[in-house]
Amino acid sequence: MRFKLPNFFLLVSFSLLTQVTTAQVWLFPKDELLVKKIEYLSHLTLSSIDTTSYPISISNLEEDSHPEIFDLININFTYNNKFSIDYSNEINPFREIYDEGKDKKSISVEKQFNFDKSYIPEFDAKIKLTKNFSPSLQKKISLDGTYFSIVWPNVVLGAGFVERWWGPSHDNSLILSNYSYAQPGLYLKSLSPLKFNNFLSFIGKINYAFFFNRLENQRAVKNTNLIGTRITLQPTSNLTLGFSRVTMFGGKDRPDSFEDFLNNFFRLTRSRDGLDLSNELAGYDLKYNFKFRDLLFSSYFQLIGEDEIRFTPSTKIITVGNEIIYLKNGLLRSFGIEYSNTIGDFGDRYGVAYEHGQYTSGYRYKSLPLGAFIDNDSTFLKFTSNFELTEAVSVNFSVFKGRFNKDKVGTNNIWGIDNLEDYEGLKFK
Repeated sequence: MRFKLPNFFLLVSFSLLTQVTTAQVWLFPKDELLVKKIEYLSHLTLSSIDTTSYPISISNLEEDSHPEIFDLININFTYNNKFSIDYSNEINPFREIYDEGKDKKSISVEKQFNFDKSYIPEFDAKIKLTKNFSPSLQKKISLDGTYFSIVWPNVVLGAGFVERWWGPSHDNSLILSNYSYAQPGLYLKSLSPLKFNNFLSFIGKINYAFFFNRLENQRAVKNTNLIGTRITLQPTSNLTLGFSRVTMFGGKDRPDSFEDFLNNFFRLTRSRDGLDLSNELAGYDLKYNFKFRDLLFSSYFQLIGEDEIRFTPSTKIITVGNEIIYLKNGLLRSFGIEYSNTIGDFGDRYGVAYEHGQYTSGYRYKSLPLGAFIDNDSTFLKFTSNFELTEAVSVNFSVFKGRFNKDKVGTNNIWGIDNLEDYEGLKFK
């Protein structure tokens, strides 16, 4: 009898409930508005936090960070349990980083907890059960957001269904976003930044993350493996450099041994007997912040492409953006503009970025893109603004223009082949 992975997560999590105390140790994509405030306050003390790699560890916050940062975290994460209802008459395809709903109707319950600090190693976990009312899903109960991890001493090792967002963008992360459902898997990441106290100190802070996930069985190559690696460097408090790589390999009737994993991870070979062994995306991103009076300015870009053996991306796609953040009476104000292009080399090559000759379901999970929500062969431009009216109420207003699946081919593209090519509109939340 094969023991299913979701059942394992449920068994472990519920067996620990009597021994835990509530705590919040991670910031997820849905917390992005809070992260903007933390980012602004951190620059008042010339400290820095990596805001380009979700989930973000609260341990990334330095002891000399602005005291209001820790007050914000205590205010926002004091709940013991959480119950949510999400309803929409239609799925809104235009997404931001903090959007969670993926179905028309869903109900979820959530509990965040960790062991008492006296335990060594330290344990951290969250249970989240979501009832989805979606005819497109086979499973009616989702474990997205459920995880269990061990922290010791500065390494996090865990398993679960974790939502990630890799890159500095707010609408379209090209390599890994929270647009699709979370996949089950294992992960390893740094809890707080690494630093050198020798001749390598110029590198600054170093954060790393690695995961090994399993994709669904209802795809062209069943149970494909998904491996991701990200490293960020912060040589100064203003600059963040990110390097990411995600690869699909293995699956039913394909090379899937430990040796194949090592060959793929270290890029020792790309093919065998004429068979392309993997589908790889890789690239880099940059974010630069600077303050002018009471304003924090951010400029960023992300470039992703096919991961070549010479360690340089080809058939590149790109996102660029700018943002202004400030606080008024302690309440957030932000204005940003972002442009994304998922056509290979910015307009010359179609059907490349999220497609593959062997893995014909493409760079997707349960039919939703693992990267940018605009999917393959699309462009998107948006101006957006956020206003906090109170600590509990915020307003988002945006203006956008998109051209999706411009070549109108590819049955896997979520925008279809018969939709209108151009979309323009306003969005108010």
